[in-house]
Amino acid sequence: MLYLLPENDTLQHICLEMRDYKDKTKEELLEIIRELEEQLASRSLLTDPCPDEEPERFREKYGKEILEAIPDMLTVFDRNLDYIELLSSPDTNHVEGLSGKDKSHPNLKDIVPESEYRKIRANMEKVVRTGFPSIGEHSLQFEGETHHYENLVCPLGDKYLLCMCRDVTSRENAQRELAAARVKAEESDRLKSAFLANMSHEIRTPLNAIVGFSRLVIDPGHDGDKDDYCNIIEQNSELLLCLFNDILDLSAMEAGSLRFVKEKVNVYAACLEEYERHRMKVNKGVKLTLDDVDKNLYVIGDRMRIMQVLMNLLSNAVKFTPSGEIHFGYQLRGNVVQFYVKDTGIGIPANRVAKIFERFGKINNFAQGTGLGLTVSRMLVERMGGRIWVRSGEGIGTTFYFTLPMT
Repeated sequence: MLYLLPENDTLQHICLEMRDYKDKTKEELLEIIRELEEQLASRSLLTDPCPDEEPERFREKYGKEILEAIPDMLTVFDRNLDYIELLSSPDTNHVEGLSGKDKSHPNLKDIVPESEYRKIRANMEKVVRTGFPSIGEHSLQFEGETHHYENLVCPLGDKYLLCMCRDVTSRENAQRELAAARVKAEESDRLKSAFLANMSHEIRTPLNAIVGFSRLVIDPGHDGDKDDYCNIIEQNSELLLCLFNDILDLSAMEAGSLRFVKEKVNVYAACLEEYERHRMKVNKGVKLTLDDVDKNLYVIGDRMRIMQVLMNLLSNAVKFTPSGEIHFGYQLRGNVVQFYVKDTGIGIPANRVAKIFERFGKINNFAQGTGLGLTVSRMLVERMGGRIWVRSGEGIGTTFYFTLPMT
């Protein structure tokens, strides 16, 4: 006789008992065989797992690990919007004051701000109404910073809602930066177009004068006026040189390629040199004065750039002061030297004062020049660690100030 001996629901031993079957009939032998087959079949059920049970065992074993590996915040709410459970890892929780172990089931309105509650509730109510998943967006303060979230809400049976909330702050920031870059690029294109249009006029004006009066100089019929023509050519050549210098300096500073020399500069010597440069350029009836100043003051900066700023300010004063006086100088103010250029000229209209240091910020549209001199001056002063400002009024003159550090 054959006996099957199970151990812990597993077939471990087969025991054979020898019997004499010679006296058995055919029918009895067939019955014995059938019994043995049934026993073998029942043992195989104990040793071989049913295929239908495998997915359940897999979910039971790995389901929690899968949920905790998901980077999104997975929460369950009932249809009254009461919080039920946090399914995902506690690390995904971005709602301050909400715990994954919270058993009090607070309502959504009690755990998020009112403005964001309305957005989330509207999305959830849409899912309840339609029975289909819906995506919404909201923002929350988390750890002192504003975070933006994308929230996919799905129906979970007839009673619950599954919310899958993903932090999309990086994406939102990237989109904002892209939009800002696009606006900046469009503004840059607009400025370039305006710059080219402005330059074409400003450069053409002195060039026409230079070409025209050069022809008169070489014409033997104008010998008596050649000195005047040469003066006009010289003035327009200087103007053209200034235009190109402003353009090149502005481009170099915007590209970050303009180099500055950090040196100790005698302020009086720089001012005296600019006084000598401009005293013959003032209009008749205008007095240019370098005020009585301390001749032993020094600042730290680039001497050539300091003189460039003074030259721009004095050139403006000469240009816009048809009569009266221009005086300039400097004073010690704490650990900085404050320069000033004051004139009794036409002044700056109130609506242009705020924009006078911007590109093409002219006092009026009829003044010759690029409108870049003050922009360049502002950038130069700021690069040397100082600041520049203006006080003016239409018809009462203008005073420009700028500071430079002594150390």
